[in-house]
Amino acid sequence: MRKREITATGMINNNGGLQMYMGELNQFFAMHKGSRIIARFIVASPGSSEALKGYYFNYVVPTFRTGIWEAGERLTEEQTERRLRELSPVMCEQIPNIETGEYETRLRKIPELSNAELIEHIEYLKQIASEEYYIYIADPNEI
Repeated sequence: MRKREITATGMINNNGGLQMYMGELNQFFAMHKGSRIIARFIVASPGSSEALKGYYFNYVVPTFRTGIWEAGERLTEEQTERRLRELSPVMCEQIPNIETGEYETRLRKIPELSNAELIEHIEYLKQIASEEYYIYIADPNEI
């Protein structure tokens, strides 16, 4: 069975042009001569700061774990962090499958987020923390 999808990475140079290795793409195209394709380009985020990630993993997640524990559910820190990502709409990436008409959902990981996205994720979690678990998550400058 021939592979029907491929993902390739590249860079946008200072002139606004696309730079990417074409060897693997050309092999893929050779397998599908005469076929139609859909190209999708996504600009990857540069990533979030280490301090913000530290705040999330070393304060937000453990605080939530304690709140969930007090609500009667026993989760590991890893399970807690996954649960937090599952709760947040920021972390859900949905891509429509043109052939089936259904959406394929993927749970994003923290390193994939920009600072703005991670802040939005944390702000959403802070609201859930207060409304559902009656816990307060302090801002980084309050700790």
